[in-house]
Amino acid sequence: MGKSFWLFSLGVFLKSKRSLTGKFLIARPVLRDPNFLQTVILLLQHDSGGAFGLVLNRPLPPEAWSLPFPLYVGGPCKSEGILIIHNHRDWVDPGSIKERQVAPGLFIGDENSMQRATEANEKKEEGRFRMVTGYSGWGPGQLENELNEGAWAIVPASAGDIFDIPDKNKWVTLLPSAIPSPSDN
Repeated sequence: MGKSFWLFSLGVFLKSKRSLTGKFLIARPVLRDPNFLQTVILLLQHDSGGAFGLVLNRPLPPEAWSLPFPLYVGGPCKSEGILIIHNHRDWVDPGSIKERQVAPGLFIGDENSMQRATEANEKKEEGRFRMVTGYSGWGPGQLENELNEGAWAIVPASAGDIFDIPDKNKWVTLLPSAIPSPSDN
């Protein structure tokens, strides 16, 4: 099943009021807002109160931060501190896995996760995480309006797409074709 499968009838999806939490929003070429041009956003929350997510393909230049690992710009809204997204189940308290898992194998980190990421980086160990400053936010109904206007494609989020696809290739790799792929049936 190709990515175009996930371009199911948006009207039916939106009428069902299902949450898009844990999905990627992929900016379509018609979206010309420079804050979101060619972005890949992981939605961390989507409900009747609005939506909240993080751009995951905009690293800051290395001279813009003093951390020992890359820092990403999560969106145009400023935030206090840094958020971490990772796929290390062992970095999460077993009692909070359900509330911290935003998509299969993807977790919102806490102080323990930040410490583990720092230690992994210092030891030059493999660390599959993104440190993010700032966020993307939408008020009630705002994201739904943008979806109805065709500004965003919705695709399932995966750790592989975040950590295995180079940032410069994420958007073009994850953007579904505007023309659905033929069925394999």
